Amino acid sequence: MKLMPPRSRLIKYKILAVDLEPTPYKTDLWNAFSDSKIIEIYVIYTEKKNWSPDGGHNYLKWPTYRHGHVILSGKGIFGALRSALFVATRICTSKLDLIYISGYDHFSTVVALIISIILRKKFVLHSDEFNNSRPKGRLVFLKWVVREILRKVVFKYGEAVLVCGRRGMETALLAGCKEHKILDFPYVIDVDRLKRDAPEVIPNNCLSDVEQGTTIILFSGRMIPRKGLPTLLAALSEMVIKNKWILWIEGEGPELRRYEALAQEYGVHDRCRFLGFCQYDLHSWLIRSAEIVVVPSLVDTWGIVVDEAIQLGKVVISSDATGSGYDRIENGHNGFIFPAGNVKSLANILNALLNDKKQVESVRSAAKSGAGNLRPADNLETLLKLMK
Repeated sequence: MKLMPPRSRLIKYKILAVDLEPTPYKTDLWNAFSDSKIIEIYVIYTEKKNWSPDGGHNYLKWPTYRHGHVILSGKGIFGALRSALFVATRICTSKLDLIYISGYDHFSTVVALIISIILRKKFVLHSDEFNNSRPKGRLVFLKWVVREILRKVVFKYGEAVLVCGRRGMETALLAGCKEHKILDFPYVIDVDRLKRDAPEVIPNNCLSDVEQGTTIILFSGRMIPRKGLPTLLAALSEMVIKNKWILWIEGEGPELRRYEALAQEYGVHDRCRFLGFCQYDLHSWLIRSAEIVVVPSLVDTWGIVVDEAIQLGKVVISSDATGSGYDRIENGHNGFIFPAGNVKSLANILNALLNDKKQVESVRSAAKSGAGNLRPADNLETLLKLMK
């Protein structure tokens, strides 16, 4: 019998990831790195959750971690300082082949960038896309100067800039990064995990919807203006077909009560299930059980739910302001794109789908088999090529 060499002999690269809040899809990504056996990955999650007022994520459980990691609080000024100190210490004391840094607008990630540059450590910066508009609020000119200087230094000394899809690449070029340094590194999910996630408790009304064979439309996103739920509610109020669908609304946030009242005003509240924030395993069940997934965002740099739904073979309707929709969907083939905020256009697409089951099946088939569907292993290969 041939014996496998010790794991220490297989390891070729050591990577430190300075990340933000932990999420299921980030767990999928870093697990894939660890599972490769040739990378030793250690992830610093610099904040337990998004502490901003509209940060609706409230993850209480995650897929199994198969990578080394620490989850820091990062809450408030002192939490941010502690996270930054932990990151700085780890970078200074570790022998690393590469440092992955998520973003440049948090104190801990800025510290990671500055120390990596000073110590001549190899690093990559990951940013969904680059905001090239003028900063807002107070001290606009100062903010703009600091941003531009930081970008120029990062673009010069970084090994690469990782972005999400075509829009990310376009904005990185506009920000001044050289094309050869820009790599596509979108958020990705382990579709096999999505298929096997099994929640302990499923809402009874959702189970009833599935048993009755009702066409289930799913919205998954925070209850904040930029996610565009009012566009979807207004479109549903204009539906010609009134009795063949139900809307599952997954998410929490400061606008929840207003959106519930809006559903009443539009006369669709009885056909809406407001489910609140759902943990990752229930989310997987919801998206598996839905037939149509609508992502009506007014502004969204990516939107992982588009990728989840397409790879599960769902009919995805995305606004053109959603980065993943812009990148992944070929309108009318593997999904649909509509102008953000255009109620009439969205209503027309939904009416057509509920009247044409053949089109539904055609789109679902194209979505599931799409060549553009990416997995964590694809992002792993991107960084392996860079390090080689």
